[in-house]
Amino acid sequence: MNNNNYSKYFRIFIVIALAASLILNFNLLVSLDRVEHQVNSLSHNQHNILSDVNSQAGQIQNIMNEFLNEQSWISRIHMEFDQSEAEDGKAAATFEWQVKELQSNSEVTFNYVYGPGEDFITLPAKEIQQGLFQVRIPIEVEVKPLWEVGVITTTGSSMEEESKQKFEDRMEERDQQHRLKYFVSVTYDDMVKSSEIHTEHLGHFGTSKYGIIRSDIHIHQDNISLTLYNEFMMEPSDHVVNAYLVKYEGDKLIEEEEMESLGPEEEWPRHFHVNQIEKYENMRLVIKVEYSNGEIFEKEVLID
Repeated sequence: MNNNNYSKYFRIFIVIALAASLILNFNLLVSLDRVEHQVNSLSHNQHNILSDVNSQAGQIQNIMNEFLNEQSWISRIHMEFDQSEAEDGKAAATFEWQVKELQSNSEVTFNYVYGPGEDFITLPAKEIQQGLFQVRIPIEVEVKPLWEVGVITTTGSSMEEESKQKFEDRMEERDQQHRLKYFVSVTYDDMVKSSEIHTEHLGHFGTSKYGIIRSDIHIHQDNISLTLYNEFMMEPSDHVVNAYLVKYEGDKLIEEEEMESLGPEEEWPRHFHVNQIEKYENMRLVIKVEYSNGEIFEKEVLID
C-alpha cells in the first residue's frame, strides 16, 4: 500500500470516527435529557405524594381533635388578663370554660396557685349560662422595666457571658414569681373529676408598660463607655426621655452625669450614650432613667 492510499484510508477513518463520536454524543445528550426529565417527574410525583400524605394526616388529626373534644367533659379554659389597674400593682385574670353533661348536684371549683408555692387556693365557679362557668382572680404584678446589663471588656468576653447568665437567672426568677398554675374540678356525689394542670407565666404583663432597658458597658484599660437602649414597650408613649449615670466611690456620691440622647425622640429603640468615664477605685455606677409619665427607676449596673 502506497502512501497516498494510506493517507486516503486514514482520512476516511478519521471522518467515520468523528461521525461516530457525534452520534454517540448526540445519543448521550438525548439520554441525559430523558433521565433529567424522569428525575423531575419522579420529584414532582414525590412532592404530590408528600402533599397528599400531609393533607390526609392533617385531616386525620382534625378528626381526632374533634373526637377528643367531643369525648372530653370540659372545654378549653380561656384566660383574659385585665391590666386596667396594673399601675397600682394589681390586675385580674378572668377564666371561662364549659362543663359538658353536668349533673344537677355538681359543684364546680377553680383551683390556682400564683407564685413559687404549691398550695392551691380553691374558689367556687360562677355559672353564667347553662354549663358555662367563670371565675375572676386577683393578680399582683410588678409594673417596672426589665433591666438587661451586658459587660464587655477589651481582654475577653467572660464578663459578658456572666452577665448574660445573670440576666437569664433573673428571667427565670421572674417567671417563678409570676407563675400561675390552675385546674378545674367538678364534684358530685362521691365522684371528683379534675382537668389537667395548666401553667401561665404572667411576668411579661408587668414589664410590657415600660419595656426593656438594655445597658451595654464597654470597659477599656482606663475608661468606660456606656450605651443604653429602651425598647419593647406596650405603648410607645411610655418611654425613657432622660437618662443619667450616677457615680459613687463606695457609698460616697461623686456626681450625676446626664447621658447624651442619640437620634430623634420618635426613633425606636430610644438610645442614650456616655463616653470616656475615667475608672477609679471602689467605683459604683447606677443608671437612673426618667419616663415620659414622670416615673423614675434606678439600677446599679457596675461595682468595681
